[in-house]
Amino acid sequence: MKLSSFLFSVLCCAAFALAQTAPPAPATPAPGTPAATAAPPKARGPEAVAAVDPNRVVATIDGKQITAKQALDMLKPFPPDQRKQAESNLSNFVQTTYTREQFAQAAKKLNLDQQSPLKEQLDLARDNMLAQAYIAHISQTAGNTASADPQKFYDSHPGDFDTVNLSGIFVQFNPPGTPAATPGSRTEAQAREKADDLEKKLKAGGDFAALARSDSDNQGTATKGGDLGPFTLGDPQIPADIKTAIVKLEPGQYTEPIHIPNAFLIVKLTSRSKATFEQARAQIVRRMQQDSSQAAVKQELDKYKITVQDSDFFDTARGGASNIPSLQRPATPAPAKPQP
Repeated sequence: MKLSSFLFSVLCCAAFALAQTAPPAPATPAPGTPAATAAPPKARGPEAVAAVDPNRVVATIDGKQITAKQALDMLKPFPPDQRKQAESNLSNFVQTTYTREQFAQAAKKLNLDQQSPLKEQLDLARDNMLAQAYIAHISQTAGNTASADPQKFYDSHPGDFDTVNLSGIFVQFNPPGTPAATPGSRTEAQAREKADDLEKKLKAGGDFAALARSDSDNQGTATKGGDLGPFTLGDPQIPADIKTAIVKLEPGQYTEPIHIPNAFLIVKLTSRSKATFEQARAQIVRRMQQDSSQAAVKQELDKYKITVQDSDFFDTARGGASNIPSLQRPATPAPAKPQP
């Protein structure tokens, strides 16, 4: 008993002595020795975390641990815009994707993917994706192998790479069939008459910007004196008739009224800057690649144009559903009520 008391006293004294001992001061680096570097920043985001530790458990769903690599793999099939949207609520995306995968596996175990009409719908979706991939492959291959001479292309497309600044006056009219009593309505003939009148005012020295502000029906450009901004003449978005009209203009000149859908348009060329071959070279290469890609895809599609052999089969406008045989029994007519 005395020995136990003695040992207990010794242990208590030792513990007290250790508690009273000051912790050793951190070693001071010797002169000329670089200070210790700060800890590296903590990895954040799916790619950064997966790169540092792909096996790190980042979530648990239904008792199953989801690693950083598994969660990152869920994002990989999506294009950048959809992936960015998914990352805005990543936990919900991981939960939804995991749940969908589990439901799909459960459906396969029940052979639901082999039952109609789901089987045919899955086949159709797969064929659509493969067809799109094949078209993209043709387009990319043709674009990468475009062999036309950029200088020759530049010389054979004069003006296509010039930058023009345009202004416009729009005189709108309502499509045929619009009720005449519609407020602010204008027929095509009335619009033509007004456009011709504006052209006369311009020829008499009228200010284009002032007339655009007062008479153009395009409010977005009217407030800016009709300014439409800069365009490249080779831009395919410029309609051919408008391009033909403005390509021969000198700065300060304007076109006659041009008929466009539901309006007449008077265009003024405010300035033009001609691009040199070197300035336009990159744009020319892109355009040659696009032209080559479109031609290759069109050639492939043209191989499969249909030739109708039996017009009756494809005539769905006549005949209608009433000619389709039905297995349903005709409705039994209700018994006639006795006359009083």
